Amino acid sequence: MSRSNLHVITNAHVTKIIFEGKRATGVKFVKEGGNSYQVLATKEVIVSAGAINSPHLLLLSGVGPKAELKKHNIPLIADLPVGLNFQDHATVFNQLFFDKPNEVGLFDKSEFPTFSSKVNFTLCGKGVLSADPIQMMSFLDVKNGNYVMNDQMPKVQLSALGLILSSHKGDRYVSSLNLQPDVEHNYYFSNSHRAGSTLSATILHPEGTGSITLASSDPFDRPIIDPKLLSTPKDRESAKAGLRYMRDLANTQVLKQYGAYFVDERHSTRERISPDVDPTSDEYLDEMINNFTGVLYHPAGSCKMGALGDTTAVVDPQLRVQGGIQGLRVVDNSIMPHLTSGNTNAPAIMIGEKGSHMIIQAYT
Repeated sequence: MSRSNLHVITNAHVTKIIFEGKRATGVKFVKEGGNSYQVLATKEVIVSAGAINSPHLLLLSGVGPKAELKKHNIPLIADLPVGLNFQDHATVFNQLFFDKPNEVGLFDKSEFPTFSSKVNFTLCGKGVLSADPIQMMSFLDVKNGNYVMNDQMPKVQLSALGLILSSHKGDRYVSSLNLQPDVEHNYYFSNSHRAGSTLSATILHPEGTGSITLASSDPFDRPIIDPKLLSTPKDRESAKAGLRYMRDLANTQVLKQYGAYFVDERHSTRERISPDVDPTSDEYLDEMINNFTGVLYHPAGSCKMGALGDTTAVVDPQLRVQGGIQGLRVVDNSIMPHLTSGNTNAPAIMIGEKGSHMIIQAYT
């Protein structure tokens, strides 16, 4: 922070990229309190606002699909597929419970989080807060709708948390699933006292892609996010394959000795998400997908990188915005052509490191 060539401005909202013709020359921003400012660039403007805010800023600045900009009376700078190809990791949840939880080594929810557990972690680096909540991870391929264990690029990631998601007082993630009240009660709230593991099946390489579009030309109006989760039959088949793997895992001899069971096995028929459907059927898996699908908050792809001349790309392999634009790059997960086979934190760091090296090389 003490570097002479670095100045960080906090509580600021960038509203527009400034252009002279097709060259980006700076940005406008508003500080907390409403005062407007602008900063001019001597070489380049680097946009690194993430896969939602980066396309939002480009669209507001006149870089994006011609029809989208015309709809909001924004002057066109470059007609590019900004905001398209948006992807996120859809994930379907299930909760596995145990009759003998103390023998499985699950987290004790009474410790998580308490004042003593925070002190134990802060002073000693020990206790429940020192452990990663994800205790197990598995990667699966999918062939003809069935999961396969092989060395090919995986299509599904299965994760197991050492505790269940509880909707006590409205758990934030459970709330984000927008469950029907009776489903939320039967599957989460009424089971919050039990010990178990939350399993999730994540679709790593979605076939369906979504979009980021403008709600209006007002930079303070949030963009419209349409991830189109599980919008193709292939993506839904991958999700069902992940759910089948969960069922088979729970029925292994190893887990059965600890009394493993899914909540549907103990529910009365009327408490199930679809009382008239056989819980072992494909139709029931579809109902689970419809009710228990969320995202892992791994947004990517909305400013796709591609070869020079690729009409589906926003930036070139040097992360420079195409369409005749000069002096503007995008350096974040929005440039991913496709999602990675796993979490996106490390790839985001890599993109930042590689992007900074390319920028340095361009001026040395």
